[in-house]
Amino acid sequence: MEASLCFALLVFLPAFTSTVALPQKRSAQGHGSDLEIYSFHVDCKVTSRFAHNVLTSRMANRANASREVTFDVELPKHAFISNFSMTIDGKTYVGVVKKKEEAKQQYDQAVSRGHSAGLVKVSGRKMEEFKVSVNIAALSKVTFELTYEELLKRHLGKYELAIKVRPQQLVKHFKIDAHIYEPQGISFLDAHAAFLTNDLAETVKKTLTQDKAHVVFEPTLDQQRKCPECSESILDGEFIIKYDVKREASAGDIQIVNGYFVHYFAPSDLPRMQKNVVFVIDRSGSMHGKKMQQTREALLKILEDIHEDDHFGLITFDSEVSTWKSTLVQATPKMVQQAKTFVGRITDRGATDINAAVLKGVEMLKISKEERKLPERSVSIIILLTDGDPTSGVTNLEQIQSNIKKGIEGLYTLYCLGFGFDVNYNFLEKLALENGGVARRIYESSDSALQLQGFYEEVATPLLQQVELQYPGNGVSDLTENVFRHYYNGSEIVVAGRISKNDLEILSVQIKAGAASSDLTLAAETPVEEQDEAVKKHKYIFGEYIERLWAYLTIQQLLSKIVSAQPEEREALNEKALQLSLNYNFVTSLTSMVVTKPEEGQTDRTMVAHKPTEAEQGDRVDLSRHGLVGAAILPVNPGRTSSRASYLKLSSAQQALPSRHPKRFHSPIVSLAYADYDMPVAFVDYDIQVDDYGMQARPTHKARPTHKARPTHTARPTHTARPTHTAPPPTHTADENPRFVIPVKNKQRSVCFEIAAPSDGVILQLVSDADSGITINGELGEAGKSAFQKIGIVYKDLYEIEFNTQGLSLVNKTDHSIQTLSWSPMSIVLDSLSLSSSNGRTTEVTLGSTVIEVLLHRSRQDFLWLKIKLNDFSAGSTGLLGRFSRQLSVKEGRIGSKVLIEVYGHDVTVTRDFTVDYGTLSKDRVSCWVVPDGGRGAIEGSYSDYVVQTLFQKP
Repeated sequence: MEASLCFALLVFLPAFTSTVALPQKRSAQGHGSDLEIYSFHVDCKVTSRFAHNVLTSRMANRANASREVTFDVELPKHAFISNFSMTIDGKTYVGVVKKKEEAKQQYDQAVSRGHSAGLVKVSGRKMEEFKVSVNIAALSKVTFELTYEELLKRHLGKYELAIKVRPQQLVKHFKIDAHIYEPQGISFLDAHAAFLTNDLAETVKKTLTQDKAHVVFEPTLDQQRKCPECSESILDGEFIIKYDVKREASAGDIQIVNGYFVHYFAPSDLPRMQKNVVFVIDRSGSMHGKKMQQTREALLKILEDIHEDDHFGLITFDSEVSTWKSTLVQATPKMVQQAKTFVGRITDRGATDINAAVLKGVEMLKISKEERKLPERSVSIIILLTDGDPTSGVTNLEQIQSNIKKGIEGLYTLYCLGFGFDVNYNFLEKLALENGGVARRIYESSDSALQLQGFYEEVATPLLQQVELQYPGNGVSDLTENVFRHYYNGSEIVVAGRISKNDLEILSVQIKAGAASSDLTLAAETPVEEQDEAVKKHKYIFGEYIERLWAYLTIQQLLSKIVSAQPEEREALNEKALQLSLNYNFVTSLTSMVVTKPEEGQTDRTMVAHKPTEAEQGDRVDLSRHGLVGAAILPVNPGRTSSRASYLKLSSAQQALPSRHPKRFHSPIVSLAYADYDMPVAFVDYDIQVDDYGMQARPTHKARPTHKARPTHTARPTHTARPTHTAPPPTHTADENPRFVIPVKNKQRSVCFEIAAPSDGVILQLVSDADSGITINGELGEAGKSAFQKIGIVYKDLYEIEFNTQGLSLVNKTDHSIQTLSWSPMSIVLDSLSLSSSNGRTTEVTLGSTVIEVLLHRSRQDFLWLKIKLNDFSAGSTGLLGRFSRQLSVKEGRIGSKVLIEVYGHDVTVTRDFTVDYGTLSKDRVSCWVVPDGGRGAIEGSYSDYVVQTLFQKP
């Protein structure tokens, strides 16, 4: 039995980040001690922001039999691998970069032989995994060497090299060696780590001169130990190097080497421009739970940080679009506080109409500009946050892109933030790039709110707009992008190109841009020969770095252009990016690295390293996260569970996979099949039975392998009311409209009626009592239904409580604080107000001497119900239920076949029936006198007399 040793190197990137995680030494069948990593070296050379990194690992097999070792590396997604080699027994095997189509043949041949051929795959937020395994002979050694290159991006005023050290073992020769050379000069240098003890900190050697920095971390075996006798390593955490450069010239810095130049422009002494920002926030049903909570948290923090001179607007959308204000407003303390209250009440519901929402944001900016509510010299941006595909309104992706591009007309910048993996990232990326912005994925995790805040920080302080860098047309060629919509404080503009005129003595640049108070024009000149010679003197820096930087930047920009290019342009852009990738040996999304690995006594194994794109992350979802277990597609938590949650999760499982996979989603029969996946897929039909207690799933027939979604029968879900006592066959079931149940003094039968709203979102005043300071309103859901989606409570003008199907928000109007809670056990006591819940489904609200309950009922569409347990309302209390605050007495009589009751002196025609009392979670069935026509006769006037405009409106 062979033993194996897995070596892992993790690399991730905030600005430039490389993470090194040395693996734990594993004992495989007792042979783990025979395999040793005796050396690991990280060599980083950063020259004028361009990083050239060489990772070298040396391993030895001390055993008398062959063993397998694995070199496992994670590197930044935006980095390009430029070299990989394995040296075994003095022979070196080198990876070769080829056109992806050519490499695919070798990939397919390797797969057909049963070999694991893919080397690079997505791993985490900002990483790609590079992995290779090889058998080495007895008493032999192997050296792995990986090289990758990347342009460091300035982020919030600094470049950062963060090396995560987690060896989980002692390494005899461990060394991190970072050289930094910046011709502009280095303004500061810092290196630290949380695991550095006083003794270990002394091993960190930092050297800083005018334009060079050198950081070395080389702990001995004893210095790596947690304690003198320990075999465990103390190295566990991030080793971080931070630096920035000096910026004296206002027009930036130009560097020239061997006929190529790079120009860095990052002014910091400019006044900030005023900003106009519209936040367009998805509140559709898929944002349910933590996503919505974290979005609210992030928006509240962003509102705190928004500059008082800025203007802002808030738009929320599902299948409908809602605005906080019809135009943008200045971020005064008063407006910010009002916006926070609005944000605290955002809840999820409905479908996703991206087209209408973004166009509404465009309209708000245009109207605000026309009405002269915005500063003349200001930057206008739209930030869209969504977690899914458009499912309402205009759903054709190309049509949406066309509509929005036509609406924006190049006047504003659109940034698209895709929450999670259910989004169509290609669509969002193209939408952003066509309108001058970028797309960013927000990962579903505990720090999602921080990710949103972090993005806003990047665009919070614009200093310039419409920036254009002009160079002599007869002296330079092959320029990278030289026109930029915005320049934000803490970032950096980079332009590179080739000097095409051999006798060019001076390279000049003129910069034009719009600034806070006027247009800005800057100019600079750089002697070509003098600059070239100055940089060449630094021999320890890798040569030709500006040419490689130019190639790297050009390829990255070409790949971005391909996303939004028209079909006739795409082929030319592809070809240009491909040729550059091959010429400079870069592994990009258009090329692959082919590695031929020797196998002892077998045919050599060929492996191919493909570079995935960000959009392809959607193809690599964790299927278990969506309830897709093993080879079968199973519902989440089969059995008694929330029907709504289960439907959402099954739907999410479907949406998370790329659109090219065939898929079907039926209710109540769920048929899901996915082709072209890296795992065997079975086809399973699940009959989803829905009752009052939730959704259950069971296979309707045996699973069978398939690659096609099969049609299924379309039986409807059945709902059966569960009586608590013997009763006649009910005419009202749990799937029909809930009825108000009013107890009657000394009677076993109650008075019942329902209110069916004529339109969506009708708000009814249920109770208003001036003496106790209590107002209770309820918002109905869709037209024709009487179930509540929201319940609002005002208490003494001190507190406002909003209940919805996801939780509640409590606003203290004295200190303007907001508490947002989900449906879960809780206990809150605030003077004479208290809220408590022991089961997470019933919340008891005590308002002085009045006690009410708000209940959450789970069904195909969750809804709320209200029960008044104890009231101290005055005789003058009003509202739909207000008149019933005093005990109801009823007399029954008949006129022919009609049944009549006397309610507060009025004769009302009724029918006898059984109904579900939603004032209890057990949904007890009670005997009723049912009042038709919306309770007319039992209530004062008609239900329309109780319609109000807002959830917290008082008489």
